[in-house]
Parts: sequence; structure tokens; C-alpha cells
Amino acid sequence: MTRFAVEIRPNAEAISQLTDDIFEFLGKAGVDARVTHHVGLVIDEILTNLGTHGGNATTQAKISIDVHPKYVSAEIADYGRPFDPRIPKTVDTEGSAEDRQIGGLGLHLVRQLTSELGYRHDGTRNWTTFCIQREQSKG
Repeated sequence: MTRFAVEIRPNAEAISQLTDDIFEFLGKAGVDARVTHHVGLVIDEILTNLGTHGGNATTQAKISIDVHPKYVSAEIADYGRPFDPRIPKTVDTEGSAEDRQIGGLGLHLVRQLTSELGYRHDGTRNWTTFCIQREQSKG
């Protein structure tokens, strides 16, 4: 198993740099472009929501990524407001962009891209975990 771990404040500049660092780490670990993109997108979305809506954009969030032979897993620990990304919000994916309400599409994508999505709040921190399979199922 190969591990990447970092702490950042969830602001646009730090998230952008983290995404670059994640792409570099996963590339060196031999992870294919599809999985690398999905991991980066999921982490970006969760941290962007934390920075925008979490109420605590100045406190460090801890991110760790583990590369396994069959999947990539990640954990994000933060001090934002409790928020469970697994709770689905109805998102209109059929209408035109002009006719849809703003919001919710990013978390919809998070739920679609992950093979496992977990959440818990321990009274102080949010712990969001996810896995992305390295091989797409055939069928």
C-alpha cells in the first residue's frame, strides 16, 4: 500500500495545489488516468463544499489517500458543520443547464464516482471516506 497524507485549509488556492499533488502522487503510484481524475474530483468537491458551506474554512482539514491493488481509498477529516454527503438531494440531470437549480450536482457526481462512500461525525470532526475501484466492472 502506498500512502499520501496532507493537511490544508479548504480554500481555492490550496485545493488547486492539492489536486495537482494528488495527480502527481497517483501517477507515480501507477494509478490510471480515470481513477486519478475521479479521486481528484471527489476530494475537490468535498473540500470545496467544506470551504464554501462548512463554516470553518480557516481550520486545517486532513486528507489521506491509500493506493491498494484493486482500489484507491481516501479519508477527509474536517472541523466543519456536520454534513453527510451520502444523503441524496434530488438533482435534475435531465433539464437544460439554464433551467436547472444551482447546487447538488457535485455531490451527485461524488455518489456516482465512488464505489463506497462513508461518513461519521464524532462530535468534533467530520470523517468522510470513499473508495474508487481501479478496474471498471465489465457488463
